[in-house]
Amino acid sequence: RGAREDRPVISQMLNNKEALGLSSDQVRRLEQLRDNFQRLTIRNEADLRILELDIAALLNSDTVDMAKLEAKMREEEKLRTDLRVARMRAIEQGKALLNADQKKKLTELLRQSLTLRSPAASQNPSATERGQPSR
Repeated sequence: RGAREDRPVISQMLNNKEALGLSSDQVRRLEQLRDNFQRLTIRNEADLRILELDIAALLNSDTVDMAKLEAKMREEEKLRTDLRVARMRAIEQGKALLNADQKKKLTELLRQSLTLRSPAASQNPSATERGQPSR
C-alpha cells in the first residue's frame, strides 16, 4: 500500500487541532469518526483471525477442499478491502468537515510529516554506503 493510504489522517487532524483552528464541533465529529473506525477495525481484525483459523484447518486436512478454501480466501480478501474502503471513507468524511483554509493547512502538515518520515535511506544505508561489498 502507498504511503498516502498508511497515514493516520484523522489522528493527525486531531493532534494538530490548534494549528488547523478546529472548532469544538469539528473535534467532536472527528473523534466520532476515528472511534467508529477503530470499532470497525477491531471487529474486522477478529473476523480475519477467525478466517485464518478456518483456512489453516482446511489446509491441514488430507485432501484440501479447494472450493471451500477459495471461498474462505475470497472472504478474507473482501474483509481486507472493505476495511480499506471504510478507512478512505472515514478520511474523506473527516476532510469534508474542514473549510478550505483548514484543508490547505492539513495538506501542508501531511506533506511535512511525510518528508520527516521519508529519509529512510539515511537511516538504512545500503551495503555499499556502509563500506560492505554488495552481493
